[in-house]
Amino acid sequence: MEDGVDLHLHSTCSDGSSTPTEVAERAAERGLSVISLTDHDSVSGVAEAQAAGEAYGVRVVPGSELSIKLKDHDIHILGYFLDIENDQLNTSLALYRDERRNRAERIVRKLNRLGIRITFEQVLAKADGAAIGRPHVADVLVEEGFCFSPNEAFNKYLGYGKTAYEEKYVMGPPEAVEVIHSAGGIAVIAHPVLYRSDDILPALVEQGMDGIEVWHIKHKPDDVRRYSAFADEHGLLKSGGSDCHGDGRGDAVMGKVDVPLSVFEALEAGRAQTSGSQ
Repeated sequence: MEDGVDLHLHSTCSDGSSTPTEVAERAAERGLSVISLTDHDSVSGVAEAQAAGEAYGVRVVPGSELSIKLKDHDIHILGYFLDIENDQLNTSLALYRDERRNRAERIVRKLNRLGIRITFEQVLAKADGAAIGRPHVADVLVEEGFCFSPNEAFNKYLGYGKTAYEEKYVMGPPEAVEVIHSAGGIAVIAHPVLYRSDDILPALVEQGMDGIEVWHIKHKPDDVRRYSAFADEHGLLKSGGSDCHGDGRGDAVMGKVDVPLSVFEALEAGRAQTSGSQ
C-alpha cells in the first residue's frame, strides 16, 4: 500500500504487542507513509515512534485514545496532532493511568474470589510500565493456564458484564475535547460502528467533536458510506485506521484498512483551521 495511511495504532505503551519502534518499522515494511500512534491514555511511546519513523521514512502523528461515557455508552475518542509536552494533557493522562491501575487491582481481586489465583504483581510485570489494561490481565490468565486464549479470557471473565468486569474511569465528552484541544489537537470519534447506536453521534458532535473515524477494520462498505455521509452532513473531518494492536491482539492488521493519503492531507488541513478557531 504505497503512500497508505493508518491513523489508529497501538504499541506496548498501552495494550499492543509491538514496541513503538517496531510499529514504525512495520509501517515502512507495509508501504505506509503516515501513521498515528494512538495508545490508550498514553503518549509515552510517541517520541520513540517518531524517531524510528524518521529513520524509516514514515511520518508519525502524535496521538492518543481516550475513553468517555455518553448515555451509558463507552466511547473512545482519538486525539491527533497532540503536543505531548502539554501539562493539561499529561495531568489528565496520569489520572487515567492511575485509575487503570486501580481498576486492574479490583479485577484481580474479583478473579481471586472466583478461585483464580493470579496476582496483581503478575499483571504489573506483564504491562511492563505501560498503561495497564484488561489485555494484560488476559495474558496472565493464559500464561497461568486458566484460559486457552485472550479471547476466552474476555468472553469468560473480563468482557462487559462478565464475572470479573470492572467499570473504568472515563471523562465526560466536553472535558475530553477540552483536554485534546488544550494540547493543540483535534478530537475524533473512534470506530462508531462498535457503539451499535448511531443515534448517539449527533450528541457527540454537539459536545465539540472535530471528526469521525470513517474507515476502521470493523467498518463494512455500507458503514464507510454512512459515516462518510454523516461527516459531510455535520462538517466533520474524516479519519481511518486499522486499530492494530500487534501480534496476538485480535484480527486487525496494520495497513489492512485502505485509507488513502488524501484523507490525511484533508485531516491535516482541517486541523490547521480548527486550531486557528480554538
